[in-house]
Amino acid sequence: MQQNETTAYEKIKKAIADWVKQYPSVELAAIDVHPGSVPDAFHEIVVASKGFENWRQMDRDKNLYWFLHKKFADFEHIDISILRTFTEEESEKYERVFYV
Repeated sequence: MQQNETTAYEKIKKAIADWVKQYPSVELAAIDVHPGSVPDAFHEIVVASKGFENWRQMDRDKNLYWFLHKKFADFEHIDISILRTFTEEESEKYERVFYV
């Protein structure tokens, strides 16, 4: 992994943690960030052990997408290629699709 990628991973993970801080009921279980097939593009998968149950996945994904887009769009070379938010139950159901 190159230094640029390491820095980007750290920035993305920190930004996701900052997003979660806006929602005190959300408890993170995992943040996975992987390189996409396009340079400077990343896959983000966020799993919460608590707090996502009553929030539609599409709305969670969109909310986090726009948060990250605002954070990185103007001054960073970081693009989002896949972004998914899961409850632990959803993660177990779909992990073969996203983690393989």
